[in-house]
Amino acid sequence: MSEVRHAISCISGGVDSVTTAYYVNKVLKPPKQLLIFCNYGQRTYPYEEFCIKKISEILNAPLKIVDLHWLGKISTSVLTHPDKEITETKDEELWEPEKAKQRILRWWDPCRNAILLLVGLAHAESFYISKGERYDIYIGIRRETPVAMKDNTPEFLDEMNRVAEQATHHGGYTILAPLITFDKDKVVKLGEELGVPWVYTYSCYAGVGFKQVNDQRLPVHCGFCSNCKRRKLAFKQAKIRDPSVYSV
Repeated sequence: MSEVRHAISCISGGVDSVTTAYYVNKVLKPPKQLLIFCNYGQRTYPYEEFCIKKISEILNAPLKIVDLHWLGKISTSVLTHPDKEITETKDEELWEPEKAKQRILRWWDPCRNAILLLVGLAHAESFYISKGERYDIYIGIRRETPVAMKDNTPEFLDEMNRVAEQATHHGGYTILAPLITFDKDKVVKLGEELGVPWVYTYSCYAGVGFKQVNDQRLPVHCGFCSNCKRRKLAFKQAKIRDPSVYSV
């Protein structure tokens, strides 16, 4: 088995990326782990940032926040336009391929996952050039059903690894997605085994504020957007209680 190198974890604060960061930290145990979080003007930024800072403290892994506001300014995604209404996704619509295809562009930010990985890759190359330290880049993408976004697939991962080889001076960097074959309920099961603190993960697309719970300030999920619905279903299928706060 090859030696585990240092790790850069691209993290968004959601179930998938936090579980991936935990997997890297607790199972792979790299000598160093850096968390990178990108602020592209997403409406849920305050809640994601809150969670990621907590995860950084718990894992004792440094966090770097990268400003990508320009991406939000050119995006048509509902995520970067708080004035656009987020309507309820019916449970039965989660599994209708045509409905899923229609939803994708509502949440799609131009080239987002590719840009996030290139941000991680740029940091990895900088560390190697300046310090001689080798980092691999990890992202929390997983298998999506019934329709996958193009930048959440094994094919996308393969292409980004080819880009990494040609876009860097020395080459030899690896982009990894340990959960790429997992359904969301399997991700939840793994996260539970690894001790992920679910109250410090945020999946909501809407962003509906914070709430004081037992002397603890926690972010609130709307409970009706498609991502909240998928999250609820995954915990139910995994038979694991989600302690997070929902408005409905």
